[in-house]
Amino acid sequence: MNMQIKERLEKTLQKFNISQNRAAKDIGYAQAAISGYRNNKYEGNIAAIEEAIIKWIARTEQAHARKRVEIVETNQLKKITNAIAMAHTEGDIALIVDDAGGGKTTAARYYAGQNPRTTILVDVVKGMNARTLSIKIAEQLGLDTIRVNQQTLIQNVSAALADRNMVVILDEADYLEADALEFSRRLVNDLGQSGLVLIGLPRLTGTIQNLRNDHRQLESRIGVYLPLAGLTKSDAKKIAQSVWPSIEDEVVDAMYRISKTDVRQFVKIIERAQNTMAVNKLDAIDLDVVETAAMLVIRRNWR
Repeated sequence: MNMQIKERLEKTLQKFNISQNRAAKDIGYAQAAISGYRNNKYEGNIAAIEEAIIKWIARTEQAHARKRVEIVETNQLKKITNAIAMAHTEGDIALIVDDAGGGKTTAARYYAGQNPRTTILVDVVKGMNARTLSIKIAEQLGLDTIRVNQQTLIQNVSAALADRNMVVILDEADYLEADALEFSRRLVNDLGQSGLVLIGLPRLTGTIQNLRNDHRQLESRIGVYLPLAGLTKSDAKKIAQSVWPSIEDEVVDAMYRISKTDVRQFVKIIERAQNTMAVNKLDAIDLDVVETAAMLVIRRNWR
């Protein structure tokens, strides 16, 4: 047994406050095996378990060397949360659209986190129909959904919404079935007298405005329309400075050129750059780090 590796294991567990059970799962061994190793009683392949431990220590140190990219109050986030707040306060319907990676979901979750008692956030999945949508909203309202017929469910949900100052946010609403899209307006806004926020890709606007889909009632009720164009360079700088306060403009520009207007990709580049810096023991980010970090990123060409 290599006592240096054993000592490094103990220091890593203590330094990062990691339980033996959690470490064992991440290393890929049973808890009993790690316990046996720590107590000099492991009877298995010592070389193999020590190799796994060394790799786990390296991964753990890299992960903790990376500064988590927190939610930054960018201009984009403020625009989205202001639109949601407007629908919430006025009991109106808001339509917010942007391409994938524009930060819509982050902003919706941020608003819900700031207003947990009066916000219902539904992550729509493809094919969600009126019944499933009713159940998702009812569950967040704390209503019974077991063996409740649809009509009763609608009455219970709408009554609960009307009794509270609520806003219902449907994220990725473009995945709703056609009947559920129109139904959301009827359930939440008409009967529930509450704010409704539809968030999705630009195609959602086309779906609503397409006369063949007969969403004229919904279209006429939309009081807040916010089409967005993704991450701006000024917002990108704010996000980068939240991690590296003194980052140079040319480095931010390089990251922005790669991610274009995709905030999700921009954040991924930041996280990967931090890993690159940790591996190479670098204190400051530069253009070489950015290029290395971006090597495995799909470079978007549709914006």
